Amino acid sequence: MRIRVSSGLLSLVLILTCLLLPAEAETPTPEPSDAPLPRGYVVVSYAAGIGFLPLPAEEEYTYPLYQLLPDGTAALNWIHITPGGMYMEDSTCANHDCVDQGEVTLENREERLLGNMIICLPNQVVLSLLTPEELQAQYPADLAEMPSEKPVESPAPPD
Repeated sequence: MRIRVSSGLLSLVLILTCLLLPAEAETPTPEPSDAPLPRGYVVVSYAAGIGFLPLPAEEEYTYPLYQLLPDGTAALNWIHITPGGMYMEDSTCANHDCVDQGEVTLENREERLLGNMIICLPNQVVLSLLTPEELQAQYPADLAEMPSEKPVESPAPPD
């Protein structure tokens, strides 16, 4: 048995379908965040690129930076972030000079020999402590898009 549908009836069904279907919802525009900017950021420069770690408002955290260096060596640095600064908690480098460089804070960075930086040459890691204004000047980006909370951990090192 074959059913025949006239073109007029088909047109009517299409028109009614279009009228009865709900219109596509507009994608809501995200509201600007009311979260305050961190007091500062740790800029992490390493063999694979650059990253930004915000200073926490209250709770300290340690960020493990796992990387595979260009020569194939696996490297690990533990970066400890405090509400006022940072220090290299530990490292897989042989000499641990980076660990011995102590804490950089927003208050002491002008008086330190290396200023606002901690450097781990063997693991090719440079940490710099910047205020939001300094970060904006050196890395022109919208600060609202920068992380304002503790990041998720970096991926585990390869076996």
